[in-house]
Amino acid sequence: MSMSEIAQLIEQGESETLEFKTSTAQLKGALETVCAFLNGQGGTVLVGVNDKGRCIGQTVTDNTRQEIARECSKLEPPAPVEAEYFPLADSKQILVLRVPAGKHAPYVYDGRPFERVQSITRRMSQQRYDQLVANRQQLNYAWESFASDYAGAHLDPERIDEVVRHAVENKRLPHSSLKQSALEVLERLKLLKNNRVLNGAVALFGKTFLPDCPQCQLKLARFKGTDRHEFLDSDRLYGNAFELLEAGMAFVQKHLPLAAKIVPGQLQRVETPLIPYTAIRESLINALAHRDYSVRSGSIGLAIYDDRMEIFNHGGLQPGVSLGMIKKGHSDPRNPLMAEVFYKMGLIEKWGRGIHEIMASCLEAGDPEPVFNVENPAVFTITFPFPHRLRNIVVVDYSIEELAQSTGINKPVLEQLNNRQRHILVLLHANQEMTIKQIVEKLERPPTERMIRKDLLHLKAVGLAQNQGKTKSVRWSLIRK
Repeated sequence: MSMSEIAQLIEQGESETLEFKTSTAQLKGALETVCAFLNGQGGTVLVGVNDKGRCIGQTVTDNTRQEIARECSKLEPPAPVEAEYFPLADSKQILVLRVPAGKHAPYVYDGRPFERVQSITRRMSQQRYDQLVANRQQLNYAWESFASDYAGAHLDPERIDEVVRHAVENKRLPHSSLKQSALEVLERLKLLKNNRVLNGAVALFGKTFLPDCPQCQLKLARFKGTDRHEFLDSDRLYGNAFELLEAGMAFVQKHLPLAAKIVPGQLQRVETPLIPYTAIRESLINALAHRDYSVRSGSIGLAIYDDRMEIFNHGGLQPGVSLGMIKKGHSDPRNPLMAEVFYKMGLIEKWGRGIHEIMASCLEAGDPEPVFNVENPAVFTITFPFPHRLRNIVVVDYSIEELAQSTGINKPVLEQLNNRQRHILVLLHANQEMTIKQIVEKLERPPTERMIRKDLLHLKAVGLAQNQGKTKSVRWSLIRK
């Protein structure tokens, strides 16, 4: 949504699907309307717009966001309410609460049900509430187990074959599965019922997703700084679970720098990611297996900032499950059919090891422990704080003995250099040639180019470095022993 779209909404005036609130001082009333929208056809609440349709905005602080999250947590069952903030010229913001039509009606807010009648929010009658409860009890909410209109012939046969091969290698499907047709495999995986493909099969093996399955979506973003004000890169992809997993990992590899370490006796560097790929991959698989696909407007998101990376998905914790329980290994996937396919491929284990693996891999790498956030009951977020702000740097972690052994430079010579000069040697060792500008970009806390040039001339004077070219095109390299 953009400010122009907000302006168009305001012009329509309040209605059965649109409500204006002056500020978060009316937040309880706004959440009553949210509840009513969930019990109806959905809608939008604009906070910071008065009854006359004038955008007045309001100041938004961390306390404001926390208050909104607390009030949203009073919705039962947990609901996928999206909160977006749009800045105005006077540093104030418009808050947009976008509410889909609820799949699990009746919903209550703070223990009370509400409904929308034209432009009025009111308490729901007991008769209407009982009717919705009866309807809910007759429904099966496992989206993956619903029959789809998607034809089996339109699924990706190569993906199905890939799953079978890996499952056989992991001894989680019999060898005879390799000779089965795609439909026979789907039936074995319980993704085919009465000769109809189930939604879970589409999410796993589908090839087209619009307009019927827009929730099979991954949002990717690299933001400048530590907030969402400016994009450096972004993408929105629709695909099956395996395609989204591959795309997410490719985006991470594109934007996360590698840390380099000199290994004794080797003439090359060993590179490791800033955040362990194991933890990132496990988080994406966790999101794919546990998200609520019944929310058509939902998605999985991966956002990279200068100081952290966040992976989130629509679909909070299952009822009765706490964050402490899943940290201890409790496993209750929202999509057990899809989770079983991931298990057979060896992507996940049945015994709730995912969260443990995420935490253990970060601990082993010496990275900060990831933060799990379920403050918004409809969204599960994993935040990976970076050990340092994100820049295109090489982090050096070595001893003088390791550097001497790897480069062949005598230890006494290296001891006469300062730390920055030794770091420059590491860079020259890891690269054939470098300009002064490239060296500055790679150092974690770089000085001026003039200081780097002075260091390089010193390394040249003691016979460790050499240069070629003229003026700005000068390239430096290590004198190999």
